[in-house]
Amino acid sequence: MKTVILTAFQPFGSDTVNPTEKLLERVPDFLYDTKIIKVTLPVVYGHAFERLLPLIEQHKPVLILELGLAKGRSHINIERVAINVNDSIAKDNLGNIKYEDRIEPSGPDGIFTNLPLKVLREKAVNQHLPVQISNTAGAYVCNNLFYKTLHHVKTFNMDTKVGFIHIPATPEMVSAQPNVPSMSINVMTDALMTVLDVVLNPINTLDLAQKVPKGKKAL
Repeated sequence: MKTVILTAFQPFGSDTVNPTEKLLERVPDFLYDTKIIKVTLPVVYGHAFERLLPLIEQHKPVLILELGLAKGRSHINIERVAINVNDSIAKDNLGNIKYEDRIEPSGPDGIFTNLPLKVLREKAVNQHLPVQISNTAGAYVCNNLFYKTLHHVKTFNMDTKVGFIHIPATPEMVSAQPNVPSMSINVMTDALMTVLDVVLNPINTLDLAQKVPKGKKAL
């Protein structure tokens, strides 16, 4: 049976919850002919990937889809690229602060996702979902995990798709901050399931429809 690894993060900073964990609970354990392996990762540079790596080696997934919280963003963002640097004034959950710190000394400056971004964008538009393609995953732990995962898959020539999705805060998280954008967990769930559907079941029924030449009737 094929497998997918779906990751969330623990709470970090001043927040006591992380909605990515709630999203894991809403995804079924099986989708089509695929088993969904769910794991919550620590918000610590390097440690997140160390926790993920044994699962990659054990399950050899067809897809690794990583979720992260981007408080302040108004849309669900599918990330296009991970960059080879840790650089943020924010502490991770062990108190580490990284400045101009290269993730992989001999790795490329950036690695692009291999998700079908054009198809995902079109699907989101057609379904009126608040999804955008983002050109920056930041330089915090989210980007660190995204880069390390892409680098591993590329280094070992794995036939695995890798993507990262940043989600906004939920309304409950920002009830005392009316100027901070938020989104319901239901809308986030719809968007996440759409991404999984596109990647795991990439058949577009419209493409299967027979085109009938002008002047002729369909049988």
